[in-house]
Amino acid sequence: MKADGCVLGMDIGGTHVRAGTVKQDMSLHGFEITPSISLFRGAGNRIQALAGYVRKYCARHLDGMLPKAVAVGFPSTVDRERMRLLSTPNLKGFDNMDVVEPLQRELGIPVCIDRDVNLLLLNDIRVHGLENAEIVIGCYVGTGLGNAICIRGEMLRGKNGVAGELGHIPIWGSKRPCGCGNIGCMETAVSGRHLEELRTRFFPSEKMETLFQNQGNDPVLREYVEGIAVPVAAEINIFDPDCVVLGGGVLQMAGFPMELLLEAVKRHTRRPLPYEALKIVPSSQSQESGVLGAGMCAWDRIKKGR
Repeated sequence: MKADGCVLGMDIGGTHVRAGTVKQDMSLHGFEITPSISLFRGAGNRIQALAGYVRKYCARHLDGMLPKAVAVGFPSTVDRERMRLLSTPNLKGFDNMDVVEPLQRELGIPVCIDRDVNLLLLNDIRVHGLENAEIVIGCYVGTGLGNAICIRGEMLRGKNGVAGELGHIPIWGSKRPCGCGNIGCMETAVSGRHLEELRTRFFPSEKMETLFQNQGNDPVLREYVEGIAVPVAAEINIFDPDCVVLGGGVLQMAGFPMELLLEAVKRHTRRPLPYEALKIVPSSQSQESGVLGAGMCAWDRIKKGR
């Protein structure tokens, strides 16, 4: 049996799996968070582990009935056809893995997947009423530097499906190794991972959650914030977007100097335009955002009948 009034959205991260049912009116029900390690520990077959989780979720929240469809966001690069995961640096066992077809066979319902950051931007576009904007870019500073680009209502995929890897543009002269295997990626300088390195080196007695609150005026952290502005402004100058969405766990930390970041982004933006018409909004990002974006993806799949 199927629960015809809802789809299941899932947001899989390196630390937690978030899930919930989403109705057509975008109301969220049965939201839950599960440690990723408990879901995949000892699971030789990741697809069977995912299918098992979906069935258990449905037993808890839908009286055992399956939803109309399932959509999953992964912290991965995904092939252009959105069928297969290519690279997942922060989650072991998900590289070069077919997902859609085997998971559909296991569950017997439609399945769609995408980059988690694309689903975050989908939800932000909905929340901020940006559906009719020509170009919207989203920059999310979390563990890495996430980026999504929406053009005329469609997420930019690129020839191979991996467009929008802003965190992996190179920094001239940098020798820092990146988790992707390259040297000198932007993510090595403007990410939550690098912020933790700075905390360990310069503020060892400070807790990560109070770092900006207590040390935000230190030149080391101000330079870090200024660095975030560089890739954001570069993308603004390339795309001339209608709107820029800024978010991610780092920007949501207590005491984060958002005004300093905004000033730096504007300083690096080309004048007179797009500087004079620049619109920047904060992400609506919450624990539920990726799940809601996944729900939108699933309903779109159903609407298009594919």
